[in-house]
Amino acid sequence: MSQTLVQSKKSVPKTSSLRHELHSSLKGHLDFDQAKLERLQAADFASFTALWWPDADLEKLEILSYLVIWLFTWDDEIDEPTGTYSEDFEEAQKYRERTLFFVGHCLGLSDGIKNSKPQNRIVQSFDVIGASLKASYTTSQCQRFYDEVAQFMNASEYEQSGRLNGHIFSLEEYWKFRLGTSAVYIGSAAGEYSASLCIPAGIMRSPPMQAIWDETNIMISITNDLLSLMKEMRLGCIDSVVPLTFMITRNIPQAISKTIEVLQQSKARFDAASKEVIEQQCGDDFLRQEVSEFIQVQRSNCVGNLVWR
Repeated sequence: MSQTLVQSKKSVPKTSSLRHELHSSLKGHLDFDQAKLERLQAADFASFTALWWPDADLEKLEILSYLVIWLFTWDDEIDEPTGTYSEDFEEAQKYRERTLFFVGHCLGLSDGIKNSKPQNRIVQSFDVIGASLKASYTTSQCQRFYDEVAQFMNASEYEQSGRLNGHIFSLEEYWKFRLGTSAVYIGSAAGEYSASLCIPAGIMRSPPMQAIWDETNIMISITNDLLSLMKEMRLGCIDSVVPLTFMITRNIPQAISKTIEVLQQSKARFDAASKEVIEQQCGDDFLRQEVSEFIQVQRSNCVGNLVWR
């Protein structure tokens, strides 16, 4: 049975309960207008989360769902044309700074001011996510998660600055921010939480493990760009891997073919890195199992993303 079918079957029993909880949460905790609320509910984040992390228990899936919603709604404030900070770079910078401060505070990485809550309800909604991660993670794991949120913020800044200045990104420049704005690294940083793992920092910093994180991000980013290609072409959007590759090839079929080739190469590098990092744990069966489970989480992210799309 293919992994796609297995993940779909695993996610079904959890999705209904999760969907009900999320609908109640969206109505009760985030002050969105009815149209925005309906768009968020239609996105079906319960299905998204259950497909990305099919082996997580329901309690963890609820927190992971809040994380997904937080990332989507946070980004909409800058990335969407109607977002509060879409056209105001200075205020967007303050938004990013306040967010990073609060994330660090919730994760126990900064003293901050106790009981201080940000006025922005989207930023403040990270509190329950941060509390759960802090309770489950070591300081090292919390720091790794925070670092990926910081990278997400930096990439958001780079992208918005270019957009507001009318800069047309090259393919190379696109990848500089795309791997940050995709938020896939944040999903990877939550991977240990989803499976109750605690992998030593030395292994997480090793070249093959870093490659696994990178290739997971590349595969998901390319998949999303390919599947949204027709929509983006109708909207005249060129900040996507296929249009930017077309600017090099000047041939649409070649641009699509080249993009698929890059995706296949990324999958091959993921498999090679997975084999290498598992073999490095040959003297420790427990670590070998932990690493294998984390790699499976990464595979599930890739497959779940494809099924959800």
